[in-house]
Amino acid sequence: MPNSGRGTAVPAVVEDDAVRASIDSFASVIGALRRIKRAQAKLTEERKDNEALIKAALVARGASVGTVGGVPVVSFASSTRIALDQGQLKERRPDLFEEFSDISEVWTFRLLNP
Repeated sequence: MPNSGRGTAVPAVVEDDAVRASIDSFASVIGALRRIKRAQAKLTEERKDNEALIKAALVARGASVGTVGGVPVVSFASSTRIALDQGQLKERRPDLFEEFSDISEVWTFRLLNP
């Protein structure tokens, strides 16, 4: 179960075949990581709230650049992004999906709830 990114830890569910090792000597480091993640989540929320205020102010003024004392300090501009819909490609052209798929091993670090 992936971490939601909102400061919530993943439940302590681990596959039965997982190899376990005691890292008791790192308990204080784990505690520090938990505190850091909570602080990051709080700062991320604060950043998003502040950005939303500035974006709304720019939109209300019909501007894409905000200035303080006449100096440009922020910009809020649109751009175009092209994304590949993997689901549609896999459904409609599974041959191409398979041909251009790049499969690799990924290691994921998660803090689990005790």
